[in-house]
Amino acid sequence: MYTFHLKSSQKTKLLIALKGLTLRSFASEIGISHSFLSQVLNEKRKPSAVVAKKIADGLGREMVDIFLVKTVDELPLEEVVKK
Repeated sequence: MYTFHLKSSQKTKLLIALKGLTLRSFASEIGISHSFLSQVLNEKRKPSAVVAKKIADGLGREMVDIFLVKTVDELPLEEVVKK
């Protein structure tokens, strides 16, 4: 499993502005709500892989240009129950 952490909120907002879009219009263009985009940009929520891809694609960038991608280890259920 992976988690996505925004590298730079300010840089991402600048990239959106350089496209000539407001946060609201960018969110609409990529198919997510303005409030969720705002929460991601203010680092209050982490996006799913699908949303991270939508943001990166909307900015014409690769996901790794916008997000730090971290692997989260998952234990098999048997190991969780043993602990």
